[in-house]
Amino acid sequence: MLYFLTGITASGKSRLAHEIAIERNIDIISLDSMAVYKGLDILTAKPNDVMRSQVLYYGLDIAEPDQNFSVVDYLNYLIEMEIPEKSFEKDYLVVGGTGLYFRSLINSFEFRPTDPAIRSELEQLNVDQLLKFHEMYEIKTPDVEINKRRLIRNIEDSILEDVKYVFPPINIPENIVGIFWNHPDFKNRISKRTDEMIQQGVIDEMNSITNPSKTVLQAIGMNLSIDLAENINLKTNRLAKKQLTWFKQEDRIKIVDTDDEKVVRKEMEMIIDGK
Repeated sequence: MLYFLTGITASGKSRLAHEIAIERNIDIISLDSMAVYKGLDILTAKPNDVMRSQVLYYGLDIAEPDQNFSVVDYLNYLIEMEIPEKSFEKDYLVVGGTGLYFRSLINSFEFRPTDPAIRSELEQLNVDQLLKFHEMYEIKTPDVEINKRRLIRNIEDSILEDVKYVFPPINIPENIVGIFWNHPDFKNRISKRTDEMIQQGVIDEMNSITNPSKTVLQAIGMNLSIDLAENINLKTNRLAKKQLTWFKQEDRIKIVDTDDEKVVRKEMEMIIDGK
């Protein structure tokens, strides 16, 4: 069965999850859209080598920094790892704060795989040409605001209609599937973590990524060169607020407002134990 320990960034959820995983001898699945990238170890606060020797982690270091890794790629990865089938045989702790990944997992997300050859050809066209493509092949244009990215995805959806998939069923608790740890002191914790990241060499880590994808460029601080600490803190605080807003809309996640790790542990263990 899959249990979800989500939370505001820098809440302490990852360390707590690791402790629970050791105690219960279960694996962890990362629910972090940036931790999928190789080379972003400090920036995404990945578990170190010692931690990975203690607990088996899924969803880390599975994409190159020049790759635009999507939620579809993430779901495909879980299918390749046979997580849906295995969730009926053993327990996993799913840990992270990416709301789209969470929603796609528990709602059996329907998706179509992207064909790299098709995407490459469409990327060469401008908006007018993409609209002409819609007209030529009688593809209905989107009802929402039109932009290049949306037009490309609309064409792909039409072309790949016959090869769409529904993410396989997963074994999750019937009602509440996990918690969201809303740490009230998250701003100070973010600031402290940023200072630690800089001391650990996050600047060198970012500079080592020579050809980052658009997705990676959106990572916190990835495209910053001056006032690094201030800008990382600013972006991370925005991310934290976005995470809270997202998960408050999820009726299968219990929001836990506390700075006490013991309270979070107890809540999480009650869900795992089915109480």
